[in-house]
Amino acid sequence: MRVGVSGVNGGIGQAVLSFFTAQGADVIGFARHPGPGQNLLDMRMDEQEMARRIRDASTEDYDVWMNLAGADVLSPITRTLPYMTRLQKLWEVDVAGAIKCCRAVLPLVRNHGIIVNVAWDEALTGASGDSASLYGTAKAAIIGYSASLAKSLVGVRIYVLSPGWVATRWAHSLNEEQQTRLIRRSAGKRWIDPAEVADAAWQLIQERPPSGFIMQVK
Repeated sequence: MRVGVSGVNGGIGQAVLSFFTAQGADVIGFARHPGPGQNLLDMRMDEQEMARRIRDASTEDYDVWMNLAGADVLSPITRTLPYMTRLQKLWEVDVAGAIKCCRAVLPLVRNHGIIVNVAWDEALTGASGDSASLYGTAKAAIIGYSASLAKSLVGVRIYVLSPGWVATRWAHSLNEEQQTRLIRRSAGKRWIDPAEVADAAWQLIQERPPSGFIMQVK
């Protein structure tokens, strides 16, 4: 199984790389700052350049493509940026970037493949605070785009995994009081380990739908 993963150096991306590789998958990783054996892909590139890089990274079609790249708007440094600046970063990376990747990879997964996008479990219900409104706006857009894409295609499965707050690097940058306050206000009331998301994604593409995550399926 050949799996393309954007944002492979992020917390979820690293968990997916480790878990999927252990299961025998051939993972082709993409990142803005790629490591050894990985491929350069910036979500802010134009669509044609992204398509070329995705195509050139593999000599064969992809069985699965996972959009995991996301902008940092929650760490202590970026939280001080103006609200609209943070929204623009999310829109360029999490929304427009994922859409460009989907459009670029469609010719390489057509008639057999799977595309997995990642949203948030409170994207459609909402939560209090600026961070939630920013993240909810971007991830609700991903759900809407994925649902429409699924209705437009034949032979390609589109999934959206929607975990709660995932304990990636930005979460560990928060102090204990901030972590507790955020989780207390969340729907899931706990931090999600990146390995849980990787396991759920693997079950999903094996057509064994996992429990605990909201999915839009086609």
